[in-house]
Amino acid sequence: MIRRLLISTWLLLLLAACATGPSVPARQACEASSFTLVDDFAGARRGRCAATGDNEVRITILPESDGYINDSAWFAYKVVPKTNATIAITMNYRGGHHRYKPKLSYDGIGWSALPDEQVRVSIDKRQAIVTLPVDDRAFWIAGGELLTPPLYDVWTTKMASTGQTRPSVLGRTPGGNPITLLQSNNEAKDVLFLVGRQHPPEISGAVAFFAFYEALMADTALAGEFRQRFHVIAIPMLNPDGVIGGNWRHNLGSTDLNRDWGPFRQAETQLVETLLNTLDSEGKRIRVFLDFHSTRKNVFYTQNDANPTDPPHFTRIWLENAKPRIENYEFNYEENPVDNIGVAKNYMYKRYRIPSSTYEVGDETDRAAIIAAARVFAEELMELMIAQF
Repeated sequence: MIRRLLISTWLLLLLAACATGPSVPARQACEASSFTLVDDFAGARRGRCAATGDNEVRITILPESDGYINDSAWFAYKVVPKTNATIAITMNYRGGHHRYKPKLSYDGIGWSALPDEQVRVSIDKRQAIVTLPVDDRAFWIAGGELLTPPLYDVWTTKMASTGQTRPSVLGRTPGGNPITLLQSNNEAKDVLFLVGRQHPPEISGAVAFFAFYEALMADTALAGEFRQRFHVIAIPMLNPDGVIGGNWRHNLGSTDLNRDWGPFRQAETQLVETLLNTLDSEGKRIRVFLDFHSTRKNVFYTQNDANPTDPPHFTRIWLENAKPRIENYEFNYEENPVDNIGVAKNYMYKRYRIPSSTYEVGDETDRAAIIAAARVFAEELMELMIAQF
């Protein structure tokens, strides 16, 4: 069960922003006798759809691009009932498998995972059949909470209202959407750099990003001391085009942005490169880099001993310090060689030899546990950075 978010900040955000985000170009509604399936909202992915009975439809969920794409088959659609009935929605996947547990929301605020008995998944995970009773209420079904740009805008405004961070527009995507940049204490030379939402469906990583950043901006003695010492730079959503389009992985350029650090062929990563060059020209020193994602488990991907960081073993110390304080959130850290230069953490290590990590959160990890753990990780990072830099 995914509980209603208990943190007041989150509740205010979800009440203030339309959960489905801005409208997108109208798509043809899929009509059965007892309900309609629509996908005319940001974050939607329904694919081809056909009625197969009075109370049944079949949809074919496709990735956004041809060729290989990471197996993160996102889906999101709205059900508008016409009469009380028990309906069935068959989801056939092409180019991927069933990964995300279907979640339902009547109001865009509270989301809950459908019970296992209402979701029948084929052995090869190429098909999932959702069966549930409906009444006169419309609702959304999606692979996760719909965290679209309007919600980020409300969150950014709330963060700015604290007086601790200043938002600006880093630049615009090919789709014309702004990429927000958050900064605090621009005068400091030492930098903590955070990036989020390179991959659209990675909702649990977005939850962690929000909570982590809020801890950095909190009205506490630790956070206050940290902000006096360090320039904090954050890009909460690098791929808004992909999020709005309900993409599995890519931006509008059919590219995984987390494989384009170094080549910088895409408009979004080119904006990052320009920012890094500007920081270098100003004599700034990026000390730590974190990139927030989701996968099937809670894990941090870091450098191994063959790729020493400055300072040595920083990430290992940070995570070991955090572990005794964390409850109900099991996590590992995996130290790997720096091979694929297009991955953000590897590029940032190669360029600066700094502690650089991919902060991965399990797709279905309890949201309250994610928030609590992210706060601890942020606090322990601040303590260690203050001590070592």
